[in-house]
Formats: sequence, C-alpha cells, structure tokens
Amino acid sequence: MRSKISFLLCWVVILICTACTQQTTLENQEIRVIVSKDFGSETLHDQKMRLTENMSVMEIMEENFTIEIAYGGGFINGIDGFKSGFTGMKDKKKIDWFYYVNGILAEVGSDEYELKPNDFIIWDYHHWNSAYGSSIIGAYPINFTNAYEGNPLEIEILYEKDYKQEGENLLKDLKKKGTNHIALEPLNGKELKNGSMHSVVIGSWEKVSQMSYVKEIYENRGKTGLFFNMGTKIEVLNDQGVRIKAYEKGAVIASVLKAYGEMGTLWMITGNDQECIQKAAALIYRYPEQIEGAFSVFVSKDEILRMPIKS
Repeated sequence: MRSKISFLLCWVVILICTACTQQTTLENQEIRVIVSKDFGSETLHDQKMRLTENMSVMEIMEENFTIEIAYGGGFINGIDGFKSGFTGMKDKKKIDWFYYVNGILAEVGSDEYELKPNDFIIWDYHHWNSAYGSSIIGAYPINFTNAYEGNPLEIEILYEKDYKQEGENLLKDLKKKGTNHIALEPLNGKELKNGSMHSVVIGSWEKVSQMSYVKEIYENRGKTGLFFNMGTKIEVLNDQGVRIKAYEKGAVIASVLKAYGEMGTLWMITGNDQECIQKAAALIYRYPEQIEGAFSVFVSKDEILRMPIKS
C-alpha cells in the first residue's frame, strides 16, 4: 500500500514539475509588436512583450495598449485614439487598423489568433480604398522562421546568374536563423512552384517579368499591393497608385501572397540596375533592421524609400 501511495505521489510531483517547467518556459518567451501608420511610414510603438499560455493578439493588445473594440470584442476599432473611420461612423471614411502576423495579413479577428513564441505582429492604420497588401516584408526573418500560425513552409530561392552570390548569402542567413528545407536554383526560365511554399526571386526586371505569375500580379498591381511601375524609369507610387517620384535606376523589394487561401508568398528583389539590386538584397540579409515594419521598399544608390510612398 505504501509503495502504491509513493508511486502516485511521485507521478503527481512529476506532473506538477512538468507543468511548471512548461509555463516557465513559455513565460520566458517574447513576441514583438509594431504599431504604425500609413503603410509603415510612421512607427507609433515598437516593443517586445512577455508571452503567456494561450494568449491571443487581442489579449496582448489589451494588456499593453490603449485600445477600443467593436463587433462584440473581436475587432480593434482604435489604438491610441486613432479610430476606424468606417465602423460606427455616419460620414464613413475607408481608414482602419489592419494586423499582420509574421508578415501575412491575418484572416481572423484578433481575439481568435493564438500567439506563438517569437511572433512578430504589425498593426497598421491606413486607407483601404485601394490595394493594401496581403504580404509585407517588414517582419523578416520571422516571415520564414515562424510563418502564419507557426507553420513554416519550404522555400525556393531563384536567382539570375549575375546574382548567385546574393542568393547564396540569403540562403546562409535563413539557415542561420533556423529555417530548413531551402532550395537554391538558377532562374533559367523556371516558373514558380505552388502556393504552399515561399519563392524568393532575385534578378533584373527584364528577366523576372518574363515569369507568367509575375506578369499576372504586375498587371493587377492595383489589387495585389505592388506600388511601383517599371518602365523606362521606375515610378514609386502612393497608396492610390499615383506616381510620386521617378528614378532612372533602382530596385524594389516586394512580397505578395501567391494565391488566395494559401500562405506561400512571392518575394521579388528586382529592378533595372545591378548595383541597386545587390544593395536591396543586402538589406534583407545584412541590414534587416532598415526594413522592419515596411510593406515594401524602393532602393536607389542614395535612398531607401518605403512603399507605398506617403504623399
């Protein structure tokens, strides 16, 4: 009888210790939240917060920010006094808060998304009468290491021959950051793989634009969230698709979801000048802090501009 009681007591102690260890481990984990305006052009908050078990995006926001909620508590209507111009308004304006989880526009209310350790949440307050982007670059490398709902996907890196070194550098950086299942291949007329994996394409616009998928999203850039025009010059656009600046030479880093309902993304590092394309690639694997919170960026020899550009 004593041995039975001792055995049961041992199991109780083990279970309690295991639960305590799991809780302690989780409580030592953090997430990061950026709160911004106008497609990442102005940062209001940027902070790391401790994560506790089964915590939702809504709960972390309630604990750390002054917010207003709507629709029964599942929708954030205001942060720091910046309110939806649409919900509950008589004179409606299409401006609201949108949140992105590890670079992907969330598909559920903030009370439904359960956070994972190291998640990177970006809340941005902007107009939505035009494209607002389903995938953004400003959470790198968490876009790839954590991914949406903690399900990292396979990655393919396709490079034009002049950018082999950039492809190799990105591969090394992603592996160093903890990603697996990465393929590095020359572009050579390849087409992108399906929407269940990420594709990163590095090359001149002349070559990259020949890919059928890139042609399609570029032709529909007003809906897909590409805020540039590639022609004899590179035009940098505002959120309404209006040209604000034009450059003889430059490069862009932009990302879009490949297909509705899929989490695979296409990242393009492309332009009309080799030096600018190389500089853009280096922003990702050497200076990612310079693109944190950005939706997409334009890179010239002298400037780095966040797109869409604020007019």
